[in-house]
Amino acid sequence: MLEFWFDPKVSIQHKALFFILIASATATLYWMQPLNFDAILMFVGTGIVFLICRYCKIHFASHHPTGLMYRLFTWIPIALLLALIFMHAKDGEILLPGAQGLGLMALSICLFSPLSLLHQHQH
Repeated sequence: MLEFWFDPKVSIQHKALFFILIASATATLYWMQPLNFDAILMFVGTGIVFLICRYCKIHFASHHPTGLMYRLFTWIPIALLLALIFMHAKDGEILLPGAQGLGLMALSICLFSPLSLLHQHQH
């Protein structure tokens, strides 16, 4: 998920274009069917959890990529995201809230990882 955002070989222009595309798609989905503020915060928090798990995978579990810790750090954000999406199943529709939640998560990942734009971070 979004590994090209952290790739130093990808230009800042491509990353900015991606950010604008995701922001406009998420804003359109919000205009169609707005999420509650608490759901927005939960999806943004999921993006932050993704960044924390990615950091932990790179710095603590990268020496053993088939180990349990590496797999846990991979699946924790995915499980949290799926739980949040299916939480809206009680309302009868999960497509628009789910797509909007994915967009919000991607936006939070992009906003809270500014070092990925500088080409100075190390893997």
